[in-house]
Amino acid sequence: MDWNSLGTFFNFGVKHVLEGWDHLLFAAALVLALRGFWEVFKVVGVFTLAHSLTVTLTVVRGAPLLPPWFVEPCIAASIIFICLENIFLPGSAVSVRRLAVAFLFGLVHGMGLAGALLETLSDMSGAVVAWAVVLFCVGVEVGHLCVVAPLSAVLKMGRDQGGETFHKRALRGGSVVIGIGGVYYLLASLGLLGRG
Repeated sequence: MDWNSLGTFFNFGVKHVLEGWDHLLFAAALVLALRGFWEVFKVVGVFTLAHSLTVTLTVVRGAPLLPPWFVEPCIAASIIFICLENIFLPGSAVSVRRLAVAFLFGLVHGMGLAGALLETLSDMSGAVVAWAVVLFCVGVEVGHLCVVAPLSAVLKMGRDQGGETFHKRALRGGSVVIGIGGVYYLLASLGLLGRG
């Protein structure tokens, strides 16, 4: 691989997220509880910072930080956790605690994202690897934005029309649906279901 191949890492990041329903479900669960652009920016920004950090650390180390048998169930559990928090503690969506939770789970999600990236970097070194990581992480964020931006816009339109009633119903109903997806991924990551 050389400098000419670097553009593929951006595409790889986008594709990896858009095909990774577990990561998208987590991002959607975070966004469901948020009401405005700056709230989304802060929470998703903290999540981005965290998973970019563990992607980078994994690549620097050249090996997973934690084994996949631990990381994958933790990613699934993170979806369930955020959904339960949305349902039972809806006021915590913009708290410092939620930012800390988004950061902590972002670290774990980064370990999951890095696993696929490590395999493609085996014959690269130096500055090319650094740029590959940067482009992959940017691609991951573009992939997240493909879901976060439209979802945020739909939720805003719903709140503009339906007010607090819409917000509460969307938060509860959306969290239940996303939580069911999280349970599916948890069971699949534990080998109790086939993963599609």
